[in-house]
Amino acid sequence: MGEQRREVGFWTAVGHLRVSDLLSVESVSSVVLGAGLGVWMFVVGDLTSRTALAGNFLAVVAALLGIVFAGLALVVALLSEAYLRLLRSGSNGLLGFFRPFMLAIGLQVFTVIGTVVYLAVAGQIGVASPEWLRNVEPWAFGVLAVCFVASCLELVVLTRSVLLHALLRSELSGVTDLVAQKERKQASGRG
Repeated sequence: MGEQRREVGFWTAVGHLRVSDLLSVESVSSVVLGAGLGVWMFVVGDLTSRTALAGNFLAVVAALLGIVFAGLALVVALLSEAYLRLLRSGSNGLLGFFRPFMLAIGLQVFTVIGTVVYLAVAGQIGVASPEWLRNVEPWAFGVLAVCFVASCLELVVLTRSVLLHALLRSELSGVTDLVAQKERKQASGRG
């Protein structure tokens, strides 16, 4: 059980990422848009506006986390035995199908926890706070902004993955229908 647990974990999913995954449109867009938002909120905003926006991050990502988890549960429940066999026989196996979900859920959980910690610490920053803490706060907000955008764009990645699997499942259905049709012809030819 411990070995299976490691195989389906978040860090194992991260370890299976390829450079092309990290340089995808969604990943690059997350860094550009999130960093841009972080810089913009540092230049034109203040601590109060950053914490207010982080509160919005928390609400949105927590809802997305629920949606992604429910989607994963639904997908798992609806996989047919024939399709599970097909996925197991593929180069990435069954885990290759589920890793994008694990990555999205892990990123969203990190974003939720990071935002809660940020809001707790940022709420205590004041004039009497050490300067290093006041200097770190905008950077922490920038990291959260990148994670927020990435959490949102992971829905695009998951949607693409599910649509690709819908196409594969459709092809499997076509092949299964052809095999059944061939078997019916053979059976009627013998009778």
